[in-house]
Amino acid sequence: MRFRTTITIGHVEPPGNCGLMELNDDCLLMICERLSLGDQLKLIELQEKRLSSLILHLWSGRYAKQFDFGREQHLKLLKCDEQAKLLDYIGRRTRALINLPGTSECCRIWLKRKRKVFTHIQRVSFTKSSSLLIQKLPHLCPNMVDLKLGEGVDLTPIDMDCLFKNLNNVRSFELLSNSHCRQFEYQYPRSLETLKLPACMVNARVSEIFQLPRLRLLTAFLCRNSGHCHLDDGKANASGTGTLSACLQQIRGHNCRIVGLRLQCRLDDCLPVVAVEDIFRLRYFAWHSQLTVHYDVADGSVTWMPQRPQAVRSLLCFLATQAASLRELDFTRNAHATPTFLAQLDAHLKRAGGCPTTQLTNTNTHVSADVEADADADSAETNDLAFVELELLHLPNEQSEASTGEMTAMRD
Repeated sequence: MRFRTTITIGHVEPPGNCGLMELNDDCLLMICERLSLGDQLKLIELQEKRLSSLILHLWSGRYAKQFDFGREQHLKLLKCDEQAKLLDYIGRRTRALINLPGTSECCRIWLKRKRKVFTHIQRVSFTKSSSLLIQKLPHLCPNMVDLKLGEGVDLTPIDMDCLFKNLNNVRSFELLSNSHCRQFEYQYPRSLETLKLPACMVNARVSEIFQLPRLRLLTAFLCRNSGHCHLDDGKANASGTGTLSACLQQIRGHNCRIVGLRLQCRLDDCLPVVAVEDIFRLRYFAWHSQLTVHYDVADGSVTWMPQRPQAVRSLLCFLATQAASLRELDFTRNAHATPTFLAQLDAHLKRAGGCPTTQLTNTNTHVSADVEADADADSAETNDLAFVELELLHLPNEQSEASTGEMTAMRD
């Protein structure tokens, strides 16, 4: 391909006859593909019909499945109004908008503008969310199936009630944290099939959550506010503890339809010690337990606070009830996984007819670099408080309620 550049002094060619526009559509498209999103947007704003059509066609193909706001580094160079215009253009041509900065000025401009409803968008996710977003989003994307709000900024139960009442098709919902998470007491949509919440929020409404008729996968993780909102005088607040026991009790008390359950919460000493293998089958169990440091301001003394002995004994008995299905243990970053503890666990598993710890996959001794990086992040978030990760799959009704393909998809 050969390009010719000419300079004519004293004469300016009309834009419609410039050398660039003499190229065919394929050549123009190749050039546009190599431009940043910002430059492509500026070409559209020239209102040259042929160029605009080519770029919009390019966006329709490139972002048809999803548009990841977080991966487009060039967006940082655009003004807020330009970012909002870009969301308008691409929002009409994609099925998913993900990693949007919901509390940013560009999103506020985008949400406030009058436009056609994006009925085709099924998945939306935010890194942060606000009350304005909650109020506008259901009317902008009424047919959403998958919604992730990220970190909530001063969201109220009224905001969430308004959101759920106007989203009739939502089947998957996720909220990472909220500054007032302990006050959240609202009704979740009965259409939910997948729910991901901080453990404190699950614990606050655990009975209602387990009665959702279509819920199949529940994930509860350590609240990011646990370092300050859930602690009182060095002791965990009631809303931050007991989640594991509370959820297991609800499984035993209801004919729930859940076939996948992942919990990340603090270990307590109320785990069920009766045979529960007929209620669920545990395949994976992780216990991360660093020693908590307590500093006494009065005399400057430092006390290392281990997990309560009752919790350790309760854990041994609980794991023994799951010996038949247990396949993986993870004691990474666990100050309590001493040789004595492991010997006691082996004895309990052998008496129950299960595999000893030496025959189970133990990620405590085979930790990859990625896992180590996650471990550091976990340690920072948990403030050195002991917590467990529990994964239950294949509850009793999964044989009639779910296919193998569905369960694999949910686990992924």
